[in-house]
Amino acid sequence: MKQAAEKNLINFLDGKGSFSRKNLLDYFIQTEGDLKEGTLGWRIYDLKKRNILNEIKRGWYTLNVKPVYVPSISDNIQKLAGVFQKNYRGAKYCLWDINWLNEFSIHQFNQQMLLFETEKDLQESLAHTLNDNNYHVVWSLKGTHLSVFDETVVVLPLISRAPIQKIAGETMPIFAPTLEKVLVDIYHEDKVFHFVQGAELKRIFENALSRYAINFTTFFGYAQRRGKEDELHNFLSTNFPDILIES
Repeated sequence: MKQAAEKNLINFLDGKGSFSRKNLLDYFIQTEGDLKEGTLGWRIYDLKKRNILNEIKRGWYTLNVKPVYVPSISDNIQKLAGVFQKNYRGAKYCLWDINWLNEFSIHQFNQQMLLFETEKDLQESLAHTLNDNNYHVVWSLKGTHLSVFDETVVVLPLISRAPIQKIAGETMPIFAPTLEKVLVDIYHEDKVFHFVQGAELKRIFENALSRYAINFTTFFGYAQRRGKEDELHNFLSTNFPDILIES
C-alpha cells in the first residue's frame, strides 16, 4: 500500500476505537470502488504484520500506531527541486520549510526560510546556481546569525544516511526530511533554529511525539551521526520519561 493511501486509512480509523472487518471492506470499496474478499484478507494480513492493525477478536481490530508524518509540499519547494534537478540530476538532496514547524510550535512562523541540504561538495555550486535564479542564499553559517524574518534559502551539507522520505509532488518527487530528522536537526542546528530553543523546543517535541509515529532506531541512529545521541537521550528522558519506556 502506498504511503499516502496508508496515511488516509490511518486517519480514517484514528479515534474509532474498535472496528470490524466489514468496516474495513466498506472503507476500501468507498476509496477504490471495488475489492474482492480475498484481496481484503491479504490487506488485513499485511497491515497486521506491519503492526498497523491489532486483532482484538476474530474479525475485530484496533489501530495500533500513530500516522507517519508527511509534510505538505509548497510551490516554493517544488520550484527549488526543479532548479536542482535541472542542474544536478542524480545528486542527493533534502528540502524543507521552517513553516512546517507551525504544526507543533507555540508561536507561528510565516517567513520564507527554506533549508536545502545537498552533498558537501555541491554546496558552493548550488549556492551560486540559486543566486543566478534570484534566490537569497546563505551557504556558510560561520559568523552568521540567521534571522527568522529573512526570505532565505539556507544551503547545508546533507549528512550521510540522513532519514529522508520521497513525497509525490505536482511535477516530480520531492525528497524531504522524516520527522526523526526534523527533530534531531532543530535540536542540533542552533544557529539555524535559534528561535525554537527552550520552552518552544520542548513543545515542538511534545506535540510531534504525541501525534506521529517515531522510529527511535532511526532517530537515535541519526542523532549519533550528528554527535547528539547522548544529549538527546537525556533530553527525552528528562522531559518525556514515558516515551523511551514505550519505545
